[in-house]
Amino acid sequence: MRKNSRWAGMSDNGLNMGGLGISMGLRGGRTSVNEIGYRNKESPLLSGFTTLRVQISNLSDEGVIDAETLLEPFLEVIKSRDTNGPITATALGSLEKFLTYGILNMNSPKLPIAMSKLSSAATHCKFESSDSVSDEFVLLKILHVLRLALTCEVGKVLSDEALCEMMETGLSMCCQMRLSEMLRRSAEYTMIVMVQTMFERLKSLEEESAAGYSQKDDGVNSTLQDATQVRMAPPDPKSPLLPLSSEYDVTEAPNPPTLSLSAKNGDNYLSTLDDVQDELVELDIKGEEVINNPSNLIQEKDNNQENEVLNEDEKETDPKPFGLPSIRELLRVLISLLNPHDHQHTDTMRLMALSILNVAFEVGGRTIGRFETLRNFAVDELCKYLFQLVRTDNMTLLSLALRVISTVFGTLRPYLKLQQELYLSFLIERLTPPANSLISAFNAEFSNENGSGDSLQASGVSAPNTSRERNLRSSGENIFATGEVRELLVESLGHFTRDPSFMVDLWVNYDCNIDCVDLFEELVKFLSKNSFSDSTGYSISNSHAVCLDALLMYVNHMVDRLQPEKNNNKSSTRGLSWDQLTATDYNFGLRPAVLRMSYNNTYQSAEELLRKKQKKQILNEGAAKFNENPKLGLRFLEEHGLIYNDRSVDKNTSLASFLKTTPRLNKQLLGDYLSKPANIDILRAFIKLFDFKGKRVDEALREMLESFRLPGESQQIERIMETFSITYFETGPADIETQTATFVLAYSIIMLNTDLHNPQVRRRMTIEDYMKNLRKVNNDKDFSPEYLNAIYDAIKKREIIMPEEHEGQLGFNYAWKELLRRAENSGPLIICDVSVYDKDMFVSAWKPTVAAISYAFSTAPDDATLQKAITGFHQCAELSATYKLYDVFDYIIMSLAKMTGLLGSKYSNGTANNSTVKVQDTEITVSQLAVQFGRNYKGQLAAVVLFAVANEHGNILRDGWKYILEILKNLFINSLLPSNMLKVEDFLAGTTTIPLKPKGASTIKQERKNDGSFISALSSYLLSQSNYEPPTTGEEIEFSRCTVDCVKVCRLEELFADIR
Repeated sequence: MRKNSRWAGMSDNGLNMGGLGISMGLRGGRTSVNEIGYRNKESPLLSGFTTLRVQISNLSDEGVIDAETLLEPFLEVIKSRDTNGPITATALGSLEKFLTYGILNMNSPKLPIAMSKLSSAATHCKFESSDSVSDEFVLLKILHVLRLALTCEVGKVLSDEALCEMMETGLSMCCQMRLSEMLRRSAEYTMIVMVQTMFERLKSLEEESAAGYSQKDDGVNSTLQDATQVRMAPPDPKSPLLPLSSEYDVTEAPNPPTLSLSAKNGDNYLSTLDDVQDELVELDIKGEEVINNPSNLIQEKDNNQENEVLNEDEKETDPKPFGLPSIRELLRVLISLLNPHDHQHTDTMRLMALSILNVAFEVGGRTIGRFETLRNFAVDELCKYLFQLVRTDNMTLLSLALRVISTVFGTLRPYLKLQQELYLSFLIERLTPPANSLISAFNAEFSNENGSGDSLQASGVSAPNTSRERNLRSSGENIFATGEVRELLVESLGHFTRDPSFMVDLWVNYDCNIDCVDLFEELVKFLSKNSFSDSTGYSISNSHAVCLDALLMYVNHMVDRLQPEKNNNKSSTRGLSWDQLTATDYNFGLRPAVLRMSYNNTYQSAEELLRKKQKKQILNEGAAKFNENPKLGLRFLEEHGLIYNDRSVDKNTSLASFLKTTPRLNKQLLGDYLSKPANIDILRAFIKLFDFKGKRVDEALREMLESFRLPGESQQIERIMETFSITYFETGPADIETQTATFVLAYSIIMLNTDLHNPQVRRRMTIEDYMKNLRKVNNDKDFSPEYLNAIYDAIKKREIIMPEEHEGQLGFNYAWKELLRRAENSGPLIICDVSVYDKDMFVSAWKPTVAAISYAFSTAPDDATLQKAITGFHQCAELSATYKLYDVFDYIIMSLAKMTGLLGSKYSNGTANNSTVKVQDTEITVSQLAVQFGRNYKGQLAAVVLFAVANEHGNILRDGWKYILEILKNLFINSLLPSNMLKVEDFLAGTTTIPLKPKGASTIKQERKNDGSFISALSSYLLSQSNYEPPTTGEEIEFSRCTVDCVKVCRLEELFADIR
């Protein structure tokens, strides 16, 4: 500092008479005001270091200087605008050493206040700009100090306010495109390290009450409750956050304001802020908004300085260590950056936010689920934005978004039941090609007693309305994913299947839930159809291999659950509870034993789930019939006992309950059905099912009209409104005096809704017009203005509209709100890592699974794929044998037998022409079957697998015996059976060899007379040519030897060893 030009002018002549001179008897001269002003202006920073040096010199060996006093002169240098970059960097370097070398430790006096001041100085750093390299070096030093301040031991005493300011500083540097990429990457790395520390701290926090905090609060309209809440503003890339260097200089900049490196929003910030001639930089990260008017900016700075002075008294008491408030604010800001419809946020900012969020959920693990405020952010806004980001064409953004989705679901799965259903449905729909390009070579369907397949489109969806679910799955045009996008989406889907309990969870929570889609069946069908590449529409990527691996992993998990001791070892928890597990632990197979034990007593029986699934199938079929013809549909439902099954309930009430609670009914058809005069009793029973107590009339009307579409005819509308007014008036509304007034008011709301939201209406109805239309309606009185104002405002802000009519982003937002509403009543997702449901699951999905494995075996391009298919055959055979599924086992035997190439009657004829050769003292029969089978590598593998499976589980063979015996017959005819299988024990004759041909009467050949005629010679020549057999080649002999070796490996004799 003494070498700096600003401080070089100081001399001893500038010194004034102090206490030392007076104590020694010297007379103090009169000092000019200018000298005093000059001294007071130039010396404070150096005097602080002088004072600190004196205090350290006078410190005894056992004395300890307090942390606040030690840091004070360095912090003053950092906050002063009169210092340049190198001096500021030196002061920051000193702070680094204080933190790194342990000079500041937990035993230091006034440590909390000192750390609070340290963080404030680093986030309010000011210095003169020189050049971009030097300026960015100072910014890098600030990042290092912030990181050390949080990650070192003394970082535990930082307050929530200090932590928010530190995170705002880091986020601002991450988002400033005018900074170099290296500095932005360094800032992102610093943020990641700091977030790791924060979420590690989350594990040691106890659950805190979220009272007084509203998740919907936008930070603008504050209330008395949240006035003291810690708030953190998102970074604004358009704010002037750079120290100006020569490359940003512009000559014209009258009255340049001091620049602030602030994380606040300033959409209309004047461009002249970048054209500063004075090159002063203020690195100011605070929680207020940036003032858009440059003339007000200086005033804001002065106010901030006053606030800092006022806050000195408040900081005399030790600040409370940081906890949930700062973590909550950080999570909120990061999630807000993901909003794809906020054009102020760039893809670069979203990538940064995704990287930090991924680390947060990886480290925080299931601890995040313990805190309701954090969990609500993830359940609502985070999932909402992530599901929209996966539709992007930016591969980097898509990849990172999918990674965060996998981490979030691995962390908070029990709280994301409907979100998981939505995401998986979206993936399957996006990855399924159009109907005309489906793979024709594979057409394996699920076993269905009714013979009708169940798909995402046909079986209905989980939402109360199919259109609502479509709005969620596709907020834009749904395009079939191809290329790299398809690979990423398939990888994301495959990641879910690595969880051993994932498929069981789908079966229990969705397939056997009346209100949800059959996700398990749909997923197995999708994986089966996409386990192999197809030239008609599929890319040549490895997505088919991922699907095959996912399918085989599901089978492998079922086999693992058959062995309890192995499953227990694999599910070791190392003493961790559910909320202590991280996403990495969960992905490696660790399971919390306490949670599993608590669920064991609450598992539903397999029989109960099957009954629910059967009822669901009947309900879906009945809903489909009702949508085609209501009379036929109701007759079908009555025959199957879904309506009118409780004699204590009125028939109209029973039918109305079915119509209200069944999500797959056509809402337009339902409105027409209820509004018919013949169904007036059903309409009354239907409306009585709603609870209108305590609701305003427009709220009650909106709730009713969300269950069906209002018909278009005026008579039908009047009939529905009249019935509604009767039911609503029975609840005793305070602002309505008669039932007639209720009818008129309800009808007026329908007209108001049309007037305010119909694009063809040019002149909109005002509140005055609306009140005028309703004069003297309420029993010859007027409705209260406040009541009508509330109704008018509600209709104006939110149109009463059927879910089918919502489109685009509006439809997505509406459907998302409905999903959250239903999630409150759906309960958590049950984790079911048990084998009690495996049999029913395997019965439902074995056919497409075995067909996919068979196709993968027959088209495998390498040994690795063949090995996977062989393992799949063995495991499917083991499952079918364990569960005594004879048809499944016979199907596996049939599939393997067909792939051997040993079936068919063509090998039963012409055996007399087979030649026998002797190779290494062994006679080998060279036949057509032996040569062809020896050439067929996959056929030999299929034969080995076939007889290995048959030998291991031969007791459950039924119809499969005919395929095995046909193979044995063809091998016997071609002399390829082992020698010990060609002998039979005879009680009298002993062991005898089974002849290839039965013994017959010897034929007596008549000796032909010597006929030397020409005709006789010609016929002898022709006969000899017709019976000519070409000599056996070495290649045929080698293939025949391969066949013999394969038959030997099959161990055919063991198949009958246990037969008595």
